[in-house]
Parts: sequence; C-alpha cells; structure tokens
Amino acid sequence: MKLLKRAALPTKMNNNFLFGEKIIMKKTILILLLAAISMRAKAYSHLGDVMEWTIGTQIVYGTEGKMPGVGLHFKTHYLDDWRTAASANYYFKKNGVSCYDVSLEGNYIINVGEKMQLYPLLGGRVAIWRTDDYNSTGWHFGHDDKNHYEIGFNAGGGIDYLIGEHWLLNAEVKYQYIKEADQAQFSVGLGYRF
Repeated sequence: MKLLKRAALPTKMNNNFLFGEKIIMKKTILILLLAAISMRAKAYSHLGDVMEWTIGTQIVYGTEGKMPGVGLHFKTHYLDDWRTAASANYYFKKNGVSCYDVSLEGNYIINVGEKMQLYPLLGGRVAIWRTDDYNSTGWHFGHDDKNHYEIGFNAGGGIDYLIGEHWLLNAEVKYQYIKEADQAQFSVGLGYRF
C-alpha cells in the first residue's frame, strides 16, 4: 500500500469525528440521489419500454488497497441518450483500513442491439478512509487521526445487459483519481429498472 502524507490537514480533529463522519456520509448519499432524480428531464430508452430509473447492488474491487467491497447504485435517464448515475460503496476492512466512497457520474448511452448498452462515464467521487491504528497499519494520513477523506474524479466505462423485462446485469471499470490514492475500480452488479 502507498503511504499517504497530508501535510496541509489539521493536526487535531474533534473526538466526535466518527459520529460526524456517519452523518456526512448519509447526507452525501441523500444529496447525490436527489441530484440524480432532479436531473431527469425526460425518461427514455432504446431498449423497448421506457427506462425511467434503475436501482441495484454491486460487488466492487479497488486496486489501491486490494480491497473488495459491496455497494448500491442508482441510475436515471434524461435527454434521450444521457443518464445520471450515483453509487455508494463500502470496501471491507483489510490490514486495519476500510473505505467508503460515494460517486455521482454522467453516462452517455450507446445502444448495441436490443438488450445491450455501452457507456463512457465521467464524474466526481468522495472517499473516506478509516484505520484502527495508523502506526500499525502502515497507512499514514499525515496526522494522528484515524480517518481521512478526499474529493476526486472518476473516468471509465461500463455495460448494461437486460436479462428480463425489468432486470439487468451491469459491469464497470473506472479510474478513480484522488491525489496519491488513485486506483482502478472494477464492479459487477444486478439492477432492477422501473
């Protein structure tokens, strides 16, 4: 794992940071989902019926810490071939370090046949790392705190494949850039479209 050094961060943080982190995470997820819903100007899909929005689960793998995880995704269509996608993931603890991330992205839909869609994606990401003891884990956030967050961006692509009237399989590969903690993220998911 890379050593993370953050000289510009404060040396002390409030003891209630863990509680505050959970509130920030919940508010961030809610804001991203509401933004995705509000951006839908017109529900449209070339896959037959109108695909207004999709919600699903996913298995993720991040290469930075070689950490697997699970997540939720929400997608909504607008302006014919464009859609907004929001996701929230939790990476399982490894060597005393765990991570949460929330992303909001735009997708341009390219239809390939009646059941398949390809799409490039571009968007933003917020990541929060938690460590039990930064001295024993080898991760160092540049201060004595056990938590750290950063904002970055995502770029990549994915594929949706319909397996029924409402169900679809999804796979994505994206590069997640956050200063010294950039990584490739791979995900495979199952979604239900409404």
